[in-house]
Amino acid sequence: MSDLTLSSRAQSIGDSPTLKINALARALKKEGKPLIHLGGGEPVFPAPEAAVKAIVAKAETRKIKYTPSSGTPELKEAVVKYTLDNYGKKVGPENIIISAGAKQALYNFLLSVVNPGDEVVFPAPYWVSYPEMVKMAGGTPVIVRPSKGLQITASELAAAVTDKTKAILLNSPNNPSGLIFDAPFIEAVVKLAEEKNIFLLMDDIYHKLVFDGKICPNPYDYSVKGQNLVIANGVSKLYGLTGLRIGWAVSENRSLISAMGRMQAQSTSCNCDLSEAAAAAALLGDQACIGDLRSLLEENRNVLLRELEQIPHITVHKPQGTFYSFADFSRYNPDSQALAQYLLEKALVAVVPGKAFGMDGHLRISFCASQDSIVEGVRRIKRALENLSLKED
Repeated sequence: MSDLTLSSRAQSIGDSPTLKINALARALKKEGKPLIHLGGGEPVFPAPEAAVKAIVAKAETRKIKYTPSSGTPELKEAVVKYTLDNYGKKVGPENIIISAGAKQALYNFLLSVVNPGDEVVFPAPYWVSYPEMVKMAGGTPVIVRPSKGLQITASELAAAVTDKTKAILLNSPNNPSGLIFDAPFIEAVVKLAEEKNIFLLMDDIYHKLVFDGKICPNPYDYSVKGQNLVIANGVSKLYGLTGLRIGWAVSENRSLISAMGRMQAQSTSCNCDLSEAAAAAALLGDQACIGDLRSLLEENRNVLLRELEQIPHITVHKPQGTFYSFADFSRYNPDSQALAQYLLEKALVAVVPGKAFGMDGHLRISFCASQDSIVEGVRRIKRALENLSLKED
């Protein structure tokens, strides 16, 4: 009898570093350790009242059943309204797929468009799952690294597009940097995708969590053909509803949305009935909760920046959105994995190593924890770093 082996795909895909950090943080807290978790991606913010009431009302019907595979009509209509209100774009329910989080929508997209040998282009720093999802879909991730700072230029991105490129993937505001791609950049990339006849997937999961009065550029403002543009979003970040696991994708390309629906139907079948009811209620309910969360996060960002300014020899770019800072700690240790482990052991502070986002030497520090945790966590980091020798530039 031959040895039992895993597939080459399974052996090539790594663990999610952020989920791994979350699990380790929970384990240390369970042991009673006074751990401060600055590595997470969940706002400390109560669920919107409309969502909670919808869950209760749905549960009380005692009819919690399978839903239509690509989403309930009620939630699709809510996304139709959201797309019109926030992007000025009128779409129909047939242009929408509802998924178990924006992450599944992204993966459904990749499964639907990528063939073996196809390339998917995206900039570093990137969300940790992008390269692994592209590989799982049989494609080749092509990572474009900035020549300086934390943001690539449109020309740097264009130079990475080849005859093998099937799609460009952008996340703005960016996880982990918190930076926003400006309007000239978005316009150039939308036009590039149309000229090259490739897909452009915009991961807009943080698009309304922006600070200092900024607004994320709307890719529909520059789109002419429309068939290659896909917008992914969800309720996890804007409404603090990470536990619902509800996201969506919108595209004028109905053949693409239909294909994504087939991928979903053959994998997860459908979404949670309670979650879809709650997500629709959040989208159609009082939207003041988004502004409240944005204001809280902006205050938290300012607290974090004030504390980080007290640490010498690091480089910090002011986050324009999201709830993450991506600071360069390479003078203390260019190996971000080792540095994050050191801070976990010596300072009992959890952060995420920049290597997971394609830029070693950096640490992603979240500011969606409480302000007391942010202050104490960064001060612990500062004290722990004082015991390290600086590296040469």
